[in-house]
Amino acid sequence: MALVTRFDTPGSLRDLPAGSGFYDAWHRTIDGLISTSSPLSGPGEYLDPSRIGLDAAVQRTYTWTGFPRPHLTVTARDDRSAAFAAGENRDAQHEYLEWRVTRAGNAATGPITKVTFVTETPEYWTALAAAAPDRVLELYRELVDPAVVMSDLFTRGGDYRPRNRWNTTDGIVHYVMSINSMSDLLGVSQEREPTGVALDNYDAVPYSRATAADARLNMDMWSLARKGLDVAAAEPVGIYLIDSDDAGWTKPDGTPVGDYWRVRRGVPGAALRVDYEVPAEEGFTVGDIRIGGRPITTGGQIAEHIVVSARGVVGKRAS
Repeated sequence: MALVTRFDTPGSLRDLPAGSGFYDAWHRTIDGLISTSSPLSGPGEYLDPSRIGLDAAVQRTYTWTGFPRPHLTVTARDDRSAAFAAGENRDAQHEYLEWRVTRAGNAATGPITKVTFVTETPEYWTALAAAAPDRVLELYRELVDPAVVMSDLFTRGGDYRPRNRWNTTDGIVHYVMSINSMSDLLGVSQEREPTGVALDNYDAVPYSRATAADARLNMDMWSLARKGLDVAAAEPVGIYLIDSDDAGWTKPDGTPVGDYWRVRRGVPGAALRVDYEVPAEEGFTVGDIRIGGRPITTGGQIAEHIVVSARGVVGKRAS
């Protein structure tokens, strides 16, 4: 595999014209988050693919489900209602997937009409805001609400505010949960295995985090590194919604649901923003759909069926 000459944007997004200096700035952002090489387990290493080439590289997809593991399978394992309720807090959505529910009528209790899922990182939006604040405003208006104004997104000094109202209480654009970021994704990818061998991904939890995503990445990378293989991030570096499973989901009349997924950013199989919304002509809403016989009352019920991924390449350091 040839050296990466410039790290591409997640999903190869082109939010600015091709000649913009933003793309070089993004390359520097990613390059700064990756060490030239980091020891993992055994003889294997994590490499910066823009500095060290890999021979006979193959691509590897690391996957996990989107609902936060501590709530569903640990803390509230035997109380699914409590698990899904806890999972609606954006600061609890730490599997590199965040979502926001839109409801009809009462914003807290009305029936769900749409759920928006994102895997976009704050680093990308901060870099974009530094390069072209007007474009950030335009995208917010397109993705969230035409009512967004510049002062909602930026301080008086011109700094972008990731936790603005349109990315928290009144909308969603990118991650706000503290350990959902490109920095955390690439940081955990370079973590060396602690003393002892992780037998499964529960043993591979880094930093005492009870997440599924970080543990999955650790487990897979350490097992590859023990075989003497080197690993690196695959281009374009990012976190993606790659699949969903709506088998057993039914309409109000008991028939299977249709395809109600709409990719808003990215592409199918490598999406960064997805809406789940029933077309108006169907005559019902998301809240009328049943999963396993239970009506959808939270976004987490859908998130549990979404597959999130990061991608890597595996091989041997080029001689």
